[in-house]
Amino acid sequence: MGPILINPSLKEHELSRLFGGGGHQSFSCSLSAKVESYKEKLNTLLEPRLHYRIEEIADVGVGSVSIEGGTTFRSPKLSRALRNSNEIVCFVATVGGAIEDEIDGLMAEKRLSEAYILDAMGSVAVENMVEQFHQGERSEFTIENRSTTLRFSPGYCDWPVTEQKKLLGLFASEFTGIDLLDSCLMQPRKSISGLFGLSYAEDHHPPPPYNPCQDCKKTDCMARRT
Repeated sequence: MGPILINPSLKEHELSRLFGGGGHQSFSCSLSAKVESYKEKLNTLLEPRLHYRIEEIADVGVGSVSIEGGTTFRSPKLSRALRNSNEIVCFVATVGGAIEDEIDGLMAEKRLSEAYILDAMGSVAVENMVEQFHQGERSEFTIENRSTTLRFSPGYCDWPVTEQKKLLGLFASEFTGIDLLDSCLMQPRKSISGLFGLSYAEDHHPPPPYNPCQDCKKTDCMARRT
């Protein structure tokens, strides 16, 4: 389904996290000036689009999740997160390749700090777009008395990045504009794939979804959800 067009927004605390400020530190005057100078240009570089599809879950086993059609994702933490779900929302999102071309141009000109800042802004933009999608879907499904899990992407927690092949295999690359490299990284680079579960809520106050970060001792992880 799609594409869905969602305009990303840049949150200062999200940029601060990528700049090593832990999401709390304010920018220096020089860094703030560079960020502001690129904000307007960023709007001309981003080509945001998101595709998604809803799949029925055939089976949730110990360490695996199978969907109708035969695809099986293997991850103990993912299977735990989806153990009460009957469907999953699979998605792929990108902000396009123009920002990548701009970053490469800055690198070629040895403008490394500007390239780094723009790269971080692109990462924040695509992550924000996916978060907007997840929260928007959560609100809509809540009206239908359905609950959602946290979202998961290949390469995070114990879900191997090689599972990216299975997830993107549900979408046609010519349809999404996203290709998968031999390394299992996506092209354009500023792209995200993932999924989250859907279940019918038994009451109006379902328990919070399983968060694998609560069982992880890696407290300095940039993707940590607390």
